[in-house]
Amino acid sequence: MSNDSLKKSTSQTFLKGAMIMTMSMVIVKLLGMFYKVFLTRLYANFGDELAGIGTGLLNNAYEVYNPLFALATAGFPIAVSRLIAESIAQKRYRDVAVIHKTSKPFFIGMGAVCFGLMVGISFVYVQIIKSPYSIYSMMTLAPSIFIGCLVAIYRGYYEGQRNMFPTAVSEVLEALGKVFLGLTFAYLVMTIGMNEFAASGTVFGQNFDTEYDAMYTLLAYSVASAIAGITLGSLIAFLFLRIYYIKHKFSVPSEYLENSVDARTRRETFNLLLKTAIPIGLSAIVLNLSGSIDTLVVQNVLYHTATVNREGLLAQFDASQIESMLPVNPTATNPITVHTYLMGAFSYALTIMQLVTSITQAFGTSALPNVTTAYAKGDKQELKKSIETVLKLTMLFTLPMGLGLFAIPYPVISLLYKGYSAYIGSHVLRVMGLSCIVVATSTPICSMLQGVGRISTPLILTATAMIIKIATNYLFVSNVNLNITGAAVGSLVAFTYVCVVGMYILIRRAKVMPNLVNCMLKPLISAALCALTAYFSYRLINHFVGSTISTILAVFCAAIVYFFTLVILRTFTETELMMLPKGKNLVTILAKLHLLG
Repeated sequence: MSNDSLKKSTSQTFLKGAMIMTMSMVIVKLLGMFYKVFLTRLYANFGDELAGIGTGLLNNAYEVYNPLFALATAGFPIAVSRLIAESIAQKRYRDVAVIHKTSKPFFIGMGAVCFGLMVGISFVYVQIIKSPYSIYSMMTLAPSIFIGCLVAIYRGYYEGQRNMFPTAVSEVLEALGKVFLGLTFAYLVMTIGMNEFAASGTVFGQNFDTEYDAMYTLLAYSVASAIAGITLGSLIAFLFLRIYYIKHKFSVPSEYLENSVDARTRRETFNLLLKTAIPIGLSAIVLNLSGSIDTLVVQNVLYHTATVNREGLLAQFDASQIESMLPVNPTATNPITVHTYLMGAFSYALTIMQLVTSITQAFGTSALPNVTTAYAKGDKQELKKSIETVLKLTMLFTLPMGLGLFAIPYPVISLLYKGYSAYIGSHVLRVMGLSCIVVATSTPICSMLQGVGRISTPLILTATAMIIKIATNYLFVSNVNLNITGAAVGSLVAFTYVCVVGMYILIRRAKVMPNLVNCMLKPLISAALCALTAYFSYRLINHFVGSTISTILAVFCAAIVYFFTLVILRTFTETELMMLPKGKNLVTILAKLHLLG
């Protein structure tokens, strides 16, 4: 870094950081959606059943990966980011390099341990969920845990300096590798395998007792090949960050260093990092582990329902579409697979929902160093402004998208996925439209709690919420009339609790009261009108044109109504509008109309 770089990086506002992270996160999620959609359509060419089960196999691999990756990386990058931001705010510039050097051995060690754990746990997990074909994708995904730890060394380092550019670019590169390499590998494996099976009855030289077993094994190989793109994408991201670090190390002018106190020892630094990282990491582990437990519970409940109430489950769907996955007399070569198929349909809706929640994840990443800096300085006005900005941006994005998904779930999901599994997924997506609002809002709230020193509070909130979620999901999924749709209800109940209690604690701790009318009520009114516009526009336009064009036009109409309602309610301030392209022109126009907040 040049001598002017400190001033540049530390003056980067939350809005700029959030905008960089949001753009990258949207690109990453769109690429991720593209990846899943094309992977599903690839398998759909060989039958809707393979499409649903292929998605289920992909999802099962992540259920083991997510909690272990959280164990390896979740707490320390945030702790590094928070401590670096605090050190710079307190002008302890010498500490920055020590923090970075201290974190390296931890990340490398945890990466190696968690890689080994995933390899071992996977063999047990596939037996528990009765999905032996999942083992290949799990083994292929395991190395990305170690590589992800190497990536995390640098992301927390730069985020603490409020420089979101390296994280943003590395995430996009990772996603590009995943999409292009993963889809290419999956296509080649499926095509070569199918051609070989048609010619000789073998799959990569292996003989099988039944065509069913051969097709499912080939599908498992193809999914594992798709996941190989994810692992290689992580390696590309690490190489970029390593090169960026060599060229852009943290440095300050010599006069800044002269006035800086002596750096803490590595032992003191490690203890500080550990004190912050343990509750944050445990919170992420609880969240991801409970997700795996939840998936395990849901799949086993669905499997149990399929065995004891086959006719009742068939009655909830078009029997001709799922009957082959519900054999009357299941065997080792013709087992029940409907539970994996339904989880695949669930993941269709989850993919769309995660596009919404990922945006606020970016807000949380950007909010942490800004809130930490304001709180460390004791600047109440800056702290209040930071909290209000985070809340308003979160509501502006999540409310219209969440209510929009509730209003037109099938038109949206059918843009990406086809077949009967997409129809099932649309029922799940309607409930997820509501739950994604509170899930997305909980992330920046927990980040701000950590920023004001309530490090352990998100852990307590998350642990309680996950108990609520698992219990609620068990209750609703057990109802044969709800089955997989009931799995979306738990998130709505659990994360509503996190948001309400978390906001209450944040306000008490920060000793500031954000303007909730401007931050929440105005976006809510605007989003409600937006969703109503989408619903009625779609129903009207669909009488004249096809579903795809009707959906696009309905979303366009809804967006126009949403923007003008926000303007009429004077939701935006001059500062916020100036951050937008052509913001100066907007400010001039709205000022003349007396519509600035």
